[in-house]
Amino acid sequence: MSSHVPATNIVRHWSPSNGNFVKINVDGAVNLLIGFRGLGVIIRDSMGDLMLDVYKGLHDMFSPKATELYAAIMGLQIASQMGHRSVILEMDAKEIIMNLQTYEQSWSVEGALVDEVKGLFNRFAHISCHFAPREYNQVAHLLAKQVL
Repeated sequence: MSSHVPATNIVRHWSPSNGNFVKINVDGAVNLLIGFRGLGVIIRDSMGDLMLDVYKGLHDMFSPKATELYAAIMGLQIASQMGHRSVILEMDAKEIIMNLQTYEQSWSVEGALVDEVKGLFNRFAHISCHFAPREYNQVAHLLAKQVL
């Protein structure tokens, strides 16, 4: 049985994860003028060593919140494919972290994406979600902006 612990802890500085957890930092960037979005994901082990960094561009007209959710989806999918079972997801979107904790159903596009992220939680034995201000989520942010 999976143990899901979405938490609203606020990251005060980037630090390695404890135990056998990997840390997934994600971010999205948006260029509204050209309708282009960038996703950034970085995965580090419990020592803080880089395991993977990836960025991807998307040509679509969706909200900044949806962009952040797509970055979370990409990060969780990659971590799952890498075989990780215990993860910490960090992002600089406080509203999304709060959405991931509720059982509220939303019929918006963003609500469907929140549900998709929650569904990905089932791939992990342990997961926690944390808000990390941009200054502590800088690498993921720079990866997302790299595409733009």
